[in-house]
Amino acid sequence: MRERYAIDDRLRSAVAEGAAPALAFAVDQGGHRQTWFAGDLGPMPGGAPAPPCDAQTRFDLASLTKPLTTVPWVLRLVSEGRLDLLAPLGDALPGLEGPLARCPLWRLLTHTSGLAAHRPFFQGLAGTVGTAEGAARAKAAVRRMIAGAPLPSAPGAEERYSDLGFLLLEWAAERADAPLAARWPDLPGHGTGRLHFRPRPGPPPTAPYAPTERCPWRGTLLRGEVHDDNAWVIGGVAGHAGLFGTLDATVDAARAWLDAVRGDVALPGVDLAYTTSVLAPKWGHPQGTFQLGWDTPTPGGGSTAGTQFGRRALGHLGFTGTSIWMDVDANVVMVLLSNRVSPTRENQRHRPLRPALHDLGWAWARANRPA
Repeated sequence: MRERYAIDDRLRSAVAEGAAPALAFAVDQGGHRQTWFAGDLGPMPGGAPAPPCDAQTRFDLASLTKPLTTVPWVLRLVSEGRLDLLAPLGDALPGLEGPLARCPLWRLLTHTSGLAAHRPFFQGLAGTVGTAEGAARAKAAVRRMIAGAPLPSAPGAEERYSDLGFLLLEWAAERADAPLAARWPDLPGHGTGRLHFRPRPGPPPTAPYAPTERCPWRGTLLRGEVHDDNAWVIGGVAGHAGLFGTLDATVDAARAWLDAVRGDVALPGVDLAYTTSVLAPKWGHPQGTFQLGWDTPTPGGGSTAGTQFGRRALGHLGFTGTSIWMDVDANVVMVLLSNRVSPTRENQRHRPLRPALHDLGWAWARANRPA
């Protein structure tokens, strides 16, 4: 019991210290799950009382969109023979030229394509977002800019985490299948009230969403509106960001992934051969940590996963302060959701919370291991 209280105390202290206004944390071992919540969803319009963060709170999952949406979508299309991980990207996207066209598709999943990490495409496209047609034009413009941009390094030369690579993965999957805006409700764990996108333009949210940034150029506190600027300008549905979800929905999706990596139950439509090989050495860069769509703990200490995850662990972070970490051998999932970017993305107080909380999560898991 003391392990549970230790996590309660750490979350409450983190809120008081300004790590994030709202925090949600879960440990799941073999389906045996415990959840914790702290903070509230303020500030509210008109100074109304802020509801507490709880199991109904929906968070902006940021880059958790990548492994929870784009990766299973791509692997399903690979399983169906509509995409080929080993084929050059130019086969999937015929308009590409140069080294990127010759880069195998799988390098986008491992962040070794040579693409830049990020580009502020939204700065020249913010005036297009008033209609669905404007968002479609913005997305087409972003794709042209990515395709025409020089690579900072040659494919395979180094690992560089890249939003741009996942925008290209979305484009390749769309050409082989259908637009993500039409396909996402069919993906594992997705659907209204579960993992979901908030397409723009759309109605204001009625469900409880944790606010993110008081955006200086949108002129408002974002709530139920994607925080990522590039995702926002192209309509709120993107291969690199845009997903929202509750704590339980996120844990369910992570649990489905871990079960598939362990070879217990396949992700819908995805051949187990792909998920069970996610941690295979062939995917990783010698000086990197990313595998096939997932990260692994930083060796030598300093990992956001803390000190207790085993050698076969995988995870991912999101810019809003979200994270998933999973231990394949121990069959343990930990999910942390937060809105650390509220009211400003300059807040970095969440950094020491992640590893400390994961280590406390392991203490709880060991004390409450299922019989």
